[in-house]
Amino acid sequence: MREYIKNVAIHYKGDYAKMHRHIVDKRPIPTYPYEGFYLCMGDRDYPLCFYQLDCPPYILFYKGNIELINSRCIAVIGNRRPSEYSLNMTEIFVNAKKMSYTIVSGLAYGIDGQAHKSALDHQTIAIVATGLDYCYPPEHRSLMDEIARNHLVLSEYPEGVRPMKHFFPFRNRLIACLGEKTVVMSARLKSGTMRTVDITLKLNKEVICLPHPITDSSGIGCNQLIQEGATVLTNMKDLYNI
Repeated sequence: MREYIKNVAIHYKGDYAKMHRHIVDKRPIPTYPYEGFYLCMGDRDYPLCFYQLDCPPYILFYKGNIELINSRCIAVIGNRRPSEYSLNMTEIFVNAKKMSYTIVSGLAYGIDGQAHKSALDHQTIAIVATGLDYCYPPEHRSLMDEIARNHLVLSEYPEGVRPMKHFFPFRNRLIACLGEKTVVMSARLKSGTMRTVDITLKLNKEVICLPHPITDSSGIGCNQLIQEGATVLTNMKDLYNI
């Protein structure tokens, strides 16, 4: 079954809907060579939390230490263009939590990149929306390579798949699901970050937010989530007690 799922994923370039129809119909599929590592639904190390999703991933291609996927994780997410305040607080938060959690994020500009960089001396997981042979954004190639060597990079997409706009919000369900909690360090009102929060709430998981000055448009989503009942980081002690 693992080989079959791998071939379906490569054939359809990770398109979940097409893969699902093919697998449900049990149609035959050509064999495609693949020398990398992958984890399939039903494997021993496949995270149980993913079965809670409406669309659990059939396959996860990976580079690095797959044992991290079942470690205690926390998702740290935010804006691609955050304020210096948000970036600094992300570094402080990760430094406070990295001995207790593996830091999960999406390798994007801004908060994602800061979260990964701050966790490089402990454990971090990058969940990307491209094949593992491609890096988006390209400027994070060295960061992605270091995470692949010493931590873990995951993708639903086989090698050769370039990023498409709709891949990113679909990928975000994995970030929300793998983390025990989701920490939002910055967010605009209409953003991928807010969609990740929606998934977190549907999974009945805690959302934690950094408050922002009312003049900071990159944090207005955080302030709205706090108004709606999200846990708020109010002082330095909170960083350690969460």
